Amino acid sequence: MQHHGDDLYNYPNIQINFSSNIWTHTDLSLLKEHLSKRLDLIRNYPEPEARSLEKILAERLGISQEEILVTNGATDAIQLIANSFSERNQVTLHPTFSEYPEKKGTGVLRWICNPNNPTGHSRPPAELIPPHDSDDLHVIDQAYEDYTLAPMLTDRDIVDRPNCILLHSMTKKYCIPGLRLGYLTAHRDLIARLRRNMVPWSVNALAIEAGKFLVTNDIHVLPEMTWLLKETQRFRYLLNQIEGCEAQPTDTHFFLVRLSGHSARQVKEALAQRYGILVRDASTFKGIGPEYIRLATQLPEENDKLIRCLIQYLS
Repeated sequence: MQHHGDDLYNYPNIQINFSSNIWTHTDLSLLKEHLSKRLDLIRNYPEPEARSLEKILAERLGISQEEILVTNGATDAIQLIANSFSERNQVTLHPTFSEYPEKKGTGVLRWICNPNNPTGHSRPPAELIPPHDSDDLHVIDQAYEDYTLAPMLTDRDIVDRPNCILLHSMTKKYCIPGLRLGYLTAHRDLIARLRRNMVPWSVNALAIEAGKFLVTNDIHVLPEMTWLLKETQRFRYLLNQIEGCEAQPTDTHFFLVRLSGHSARQVKEALAQRYGILVRDASTFKGIGPEYIRLATQLPEENDKLIRCLIQYLS
């Protein structure tokens, strides 16, 4: 297991969590009420494959059900793809999400995170798709597509192509990391190959039920994105006023911050223990130095508190 953020389980007294890229101020009351009435689902096995949710998603996306596969979160999809195309040379441009495998083989499987985690940078869709006759296979992870206003690939852009897979995270879209839910879309031949390698019952019954409820009822839980990105700009501006603090540009609500002359690991521990604030030690990402943390924008008053605590700690 690689290093990850949002390790609240190690810090019982955290009051503000900047470590997770998932929006933490979410009203999930409708989903909770619905699932509370469906708890008997745990008495039986779930569907071997989440076909009922795939059908609903395919209809919403305007694609065939044979062009979509629901998984136990995006990380499960990543491992499924890596195992299904294990003969390929798997390459990644760092820094990026730590769960993308890298191995030598025949042919190329290229992992692309867009918007990229941890930098928050996005790339134009046209740069992400390989030529139609290319033997390369591009896997484009759009887990954070709902946290940006930058243009993103659509599923209909790629399902007719033999060399492109698009990953989506319902975990992040609906802020339900404890349930683990994601899906991928691709040409039907690629989906068929992935489905043959999928472990049966990998998506639990409550996660399937949650997905169907959220999609069918068109539930929106994220804040208005123009507001969130504007608050991110304000937050970054204030951070950049602190001596030795450099907040990097971003296309989404999370971004890297360089704390010149300070260890990210030590800063994380100090903020957690002294102030009840959790940040992400970004030095655990391959290709990033020991002075970097990653922050995800929170409510204005919470962002202001972190500013005050950083000033106090760094002075």
